[in-house]
Amino acid sequence: MAGFEVPGPEPDWQPAPSPPYYTGKNPAFQEGMWEYAAASFRLVAGLKPPLEALAARLRLTVERSWEDLGAVDVAMFRIQRVDFALSRLEGGVEPSTFVWVSRSEPDADAALGILLGALGIGLDALTFRGDMETGFERFDGPSR
Repeated sequence: MAGFEVPGPEPDWQPAPSPPYYTGKNPAFQEGMWEYAAASFRLVAGLKPPLEALAARLRLTVERSWEDLGAVDVAMFRIQRVDFALSRLEGGVEPSTFVWVSRSEPDADAALGILLGALGIGLDALTFRGDMETGFERFDGPSR
C-alpha cells in the first residue's frame, strides 16, 4: 500500500508500555510478551545455575521482555508435552533462575523431575520449590 501514510502519535500520548498505565491519553497499553504469557504458568521452583547455562544445555533461545518489576529474560519450551518457562528478573533480589510450569499440568513435582532430567542436574540444584497455594520450601540458599 505505497503512498498511504499513517499519522504519527499525538504529542500528549505517553509510550504504551510506560506506567502508570491507563492514566495518559494514549488509547493503547502494551504488555511485554512474558507478562502476557506468564498468566499461563505457575512458579514451582528456583534453580542455582544461571539461565544462560540452562538454556545452552537445551539449545534454547532466551528472549528479553519486561514485566511490572522490570526487564526479564525468558525461555519458553516444551518437554514431553509439558510446557515450561525459565526466567530471570534483571536486578532482582532473588538470584535464582525461576522455573515455571503450565497451569494445566496437574503434577508439578513430576514436571520438575522431567525438567531436571533433561537438564542433567539433580535436586541439589534447587534453591526453592513449592507454589503460591502451599508455600515455598527454601533449601541451602541460592548461589551463583
